[in-house]
Amino acid sequence: MGHTIGGHTYGESGIEFLLVDRDRPEQRVRRLRVDVRFLADLPEVYQDGDNARLLPTGAIDNTVLAFGALHTAAEPETYALALAERFLAAAPPVTTVDLHLSSSDLTPVAAGEPRVGVRHFTAAPLTRDHAHVTLSREGEVALRGGLKDIELFVTAGATFMGFARDEYTTTQVFTDRVFGARLDVTWRLAERDGDFRDCRDRARQAVAEAFAGHTSRSSQHTFHHLGSAVLDSCPEVTEVRVEGAHLTRSLVDLSPFGMANDGRVYSAVDSQRSTVSVVVVRT
Repeated sequence: MGHTIGGHTYGESGIEFLLVDRDRPEQRVRRLRVDVRFLADLPEVYQDGDNARLLPTGAIDNTVLAFGALHTAAEPETYALALAERFLAAAPPVTTVDLHLSSSDLTPVAAGEPRVGVRHFTAAPLTRDHAHVTLSREGEVALRGGLKDIELFVTAGATFMGFARDEYTTTQVFTDRVFGARLDVTWRLAERDGDFRDCRDRARQAVAEAFAGHTSRSSQHTFHHLGSAVLDSCPEVTEVRVEGAHLTRSLVDLSPFGMANDGRVYSAVDSQRSTVSVVVVRT
């Protein structure tokens, strides 16, 4: 029996670097990570070892860094689109570029009188800005923005009850519990041009306000509520995906030390998590 090659991809992942924007009165430093995947038509590379049309992955890495210098102040969506267009121009056998770009701002250190042209920064917050671009050679583009690793926690008021049970269910009923989650919010943009920073700021605020005014009855209930809030605040968005994990936050047993734990110390081990995702679509 014969055989033939099917679909094939290659790329470069985990490209991490810092971008320093010195062209503003308050300098900005961002940590970025870029993952690039090419869907390509390169059967001869795999079957015959013929590399004549193969763009090396080292060129992917170099392009990302060089374009960083050209897009120091750009929003992730703008930077990601520019990279995708460049890769299609540089590599004719590539049919589609799938590119993820995330960034987080380092926090300026507010201590002492800064010297002219010198600023100090400390570790970035957990939440990262995110862009996901899929661009085909035919010009079909899917442009998504987002926020990754949002951590939420409420100290009381969440509930979980009325759920299905089988013979293996040991879950307690909660009428007043703490609730923790770490999640990614990703939205699809209707147009490739727009004020991406303003959209992200509105989405970030919508998530915060929606969570603050919400009584969680389950992770699913909360995730849908947050996605709906982003749609309501961002008319340029056509759909929102919220996915992540309910983080178990259990009271730490302090009784071996002769102490009661009256809701002050909770575990923060995230190795095992209950995962949830939901897509909310504009109608």
